[in-house]
Amino acid sequence: MSGSPGFLTMILAFALLLGPLVLIHELGHYLVGRWFGVKADAFSIGFGKEIAGWTDRRGTRWKLSMLPLGGYVQFAGDMNPASMPAASDAALSPRERAQTFHVKPLWQRALIVLAGPMTNFLVCVAILAAFTLVQGKLVIDPQIADFSPRSTAREAGLREGDRITAIDGQKVEDAQDVVRLTLPWPGRTVSVTVDRDGDTMTFPVPIASREESDGFGKTARIGDLGLTYDQPVVDGFTPDSPARAAGLEEGDRIVRVGDADVTSFEDVIAAVQPQAGQTLPFTVLRGGHARVFQVPVKSVEAPDGKGHVRPVGMIGVAGRVGHTVPVGPLQALGIGVSRSFQVMGDMVTGLRQMVLGERSVKELGGPIKIAQYSGAQFQLGWEAFVHFVALISINLAFINLLPIPGLDGGHLAFYVAEWVRRKPLDGRSQEWAIRTGVVFVLALMVFVTVNDLASLPIFGG
Repeated sequence: MSGSPGFLTMILAFALLLGPLVLIHELGHYLVGRWFGVKADAFSIGFGKEIAGWTDRRGTRWKLSMLPLGGYVQFAGDMNPASMPAASDAALSPRERAQTFHVKPLWQRALIVLAGPMTNFLVCVAILAAFTLVQGKLVIDPQIADFSPRSTAREAGLREGDRITAIDGQKVEDAQDVVRLTLPWPGRTVSVTVDRDGDTMTFPVPIASREESDGFGKTARIGDLGLTYDQPVVDGFTPDSPARAAGLEEGDRIVRVGDADVTSFEDVIAAVQPQAGQTLPFTVLRGGHARVFQVPVKSVEAPDGKGHVRPVGMIGVAGRVGHTVPVGPLQALGIGVSRSFQVMGDMVTGLRQMVLGERSVKELGGPIKIAQYSGAQFQLGWEAFVHFVALISINLAFINLLPIPGLDGGHLAFYVAEWVRRKPLDGRSQEWAIRTGVVFVLALMVFVTVNDLASLPIFGG
């Protein structure tokens, strides 16, 4: 990565990210509506004034609108894009009335509304499953290789060589399970069960709170036990690797960088990054023998915590962290579904923590932050960008399922009330609820946008 993405890169990446995801979301609504015989009056990417469009033979107006932060399908019988029911359909013919959204059975209306978020959910599942099928499943043995200097796990009694088997009674099969069960919970104390030389032992371990920067001025509080599982073994090189040019080979185990002993690949990174432009002696074990190589540290630019760029050191080597296991189509699909639900569960946890005051609302990001992330991932290559598309797709699914009037989840809440009451809420109540929900969503958009602006360097972020 050569630094913060440029403005044009961010705009292009943001369009390539949001445009297709909004289109897919709205197509979910549209296609299920068509399946149930509902006529669509308008299909819009964006809100506000129409920029371009055409009308198909079914009478649907397909258009691109001025404000590109979403979209909508306006079905027959809707008063407006928020799907408020029209005041009256007395002037409609029986055939026209049969094609309106609001005369359809409750279960059909619910499926039409649910189709949009579900389509975004399935996009995330498909992307994650496809990558898993092609690349295999990464497995990282949860055996502790080393500790960070202030590791709460070491202070609680864990040792190098311990293999973590459970956290708070939940089974741990992979080091990624440890991260999943601790990262969202800074400040909490968990019971960590380990296998130590065949004996099972359990320790109460406080999860340390650590702030992590996104490189664009925004920080998030995450949980950290201070553990590493990687071995400082060279597993590959970049095309222009200074380390390979200096004589290092794949399979070399790095044991010392300069005057510092290293036991994990994170130690290697920590020793190299501050030494941009310097030459460091690397001591490696090769075939049981120690060898020393003088490695020039390349200087590259990377974003700091405030969105600026600074020089950092790099030697162009990849560490060996876990191994990949090939999986079949069904297993890959299962992993895609499981990971998608895990991401959505993390969102629920984060939202609950913000409501309870356990996490700052300043961690929320809006369109500017998404555009910055989009540009950064775009610069890293198509794989990183497509992974980011999957993450934003599941975010869109989650946000739209929130029970806020005006969003898909709000409409589903109305249908639950209709199912319980055996009759729909009256039109005036729905109208006021939807208007209130739209105002809330707009206020939230303003808040997260101000959050984004405050994190920019120009505003002191």
